[in-house]
Amino acid sequence: MRRSRGLVVLLFGLLVAFAITASASADPNHVDRHKLLYTTTNDPSGNHVLVFGQNKDGSLTQLDSVATGGTGGPNPPFGFPIVDSSGSINVADGGNLVFVVNDGTNTISSFRVEHDGLELVDQVWSGGVLPVSLTSRGHVLYTVNVRSSNIYGLKFDGHGNLTPLDGQAPSGRPLSTAFPTTVSAQIKFTPDGHQLVVTERGLPSHTGVIDTFDVGPHQLAGPAQKNTGVGFVEANPFGFDFDNKGNLLVSNAGFILAPGDDGPPIPQVFDPSQFIGSATAYSIDKKSGALTRIGDVLSGGRAACWLEVGKDGKYAYVTNTLSDTVPDLFTGIGGVTVYRVGHDGSLTYQSQANTSGVASTGAPGSPGDMAFSEDGKYLYVGVPTILDGNDSHIDTFRIGKDGNLTKVATVGGLPFSDSGLAAGK
Repeated sequence: MRRSRGLVVLLFGLLVAFAITASASADPNHVDRHKLLYTTTNDPSGNHVLVFGQNKDGSLTQLDSVATGGTGGPNPPFGFPIVDSSGSINVADGGNLVFVVNDGTNTISSFRVEHDGLELVDQVWSGGVLPVSLTSRGHVLYTVNVRSSNIYGLKFDGHGNLTPLDGQAPSGRPLSTAFPTTVSAQIKFTPDGHQLVVTERGLPSHTGVIDTFDVGPHQLAGPAQKNTGVGFVEANPFGFDFDNKGNLLVSNAGFILAPGDDGPPIPQVFDPSQFIGSATAYSIDKKSGALTRIGDVLSGGRAACWLEVGKDGKYAYVTNTLSDTVPDLFTGIGGVTVYRVGHDGSLTYQSQANTSGVASTGAPGSPGDMAFSEDGKYLYVGVPTILDGNDSHIDTFRIGKDGNLTKVATVGGLPFSDSGLAAGK
């Protein structure tokens, strides 16, 4: 009898434990510490990586803040407190390594993803002045530096230690056009790894540029192949990504001032005729790196700066940093544009989604960097309050089967200089 009673008690305890475990796993706010999202503070007094875990409903919970050992700083040409680029954070080696730019100290920091959080491994010179964007393939990492107008290659081991790429010139490779005539925005390997692509915005009276670099043995980049005057390049190419066939899809921020105007490069953010956003699709010649325009499509918003292609390759997403075409700035209306991607790489406007405004504080929010969850079901959009107030935030959108977005959550209270967004595991 005692043995039977003990067995009943044991079974009851096991059932209770199972129920508690099942309840916890069903909790929509249960944080998965293996699905991580990274952003940085870009603080001039000390840059930090902010680490978030993904909840089961796609929302985020902040887990940690880790110093990079470097500093952030205002970015030209407008002195914005954010890293005014795409790709300032890079996740590599199957999610085990994280690299970030320190644009205030001209360095790159590397982190190893450990079970108990990020571990700072290394901090090295970026090979130039004002690093803003990173790309990796295999165990090679490239950055583009704005003020020195060059790209620079590094190799890394499995622990995240960084060293200059063998055979590379001390100053890396120059861009085709020097700052301040152009201002680089992003660098990225093509999907096949045969080319590096760099977008460069043109300041007033100058045309934007897209450079391609042939990647040879030992991942060394060849001379820059300059592409200008193709499609909406004149409208300031900024962010980009590739479709499933390797076509290049680029967001265009729009003219800063009218062509031929030699006035100062001051963004006329309250002028609805400026910063008209668009996106352009190009095919890339794998041998020469030359671009051929496929087509241009307006974004329906202003300052179309960041572009990412969804994990299934069927849809592309663009953030309109100045929201919609009406100068009701920073409300988040029309903050994200959804495009369908055709079999030939062509883009078709589909819809827009609103990012969160920050009416509670009155601080203006400007949708920027994006990242997808590992399973491709959610899109995360960073919305820094670049002009005032530490109420930057990250919006979570659920991606429907039709590619359209539904906002499900917002995590706020981030510094106004919040920069970059990348997902890992």
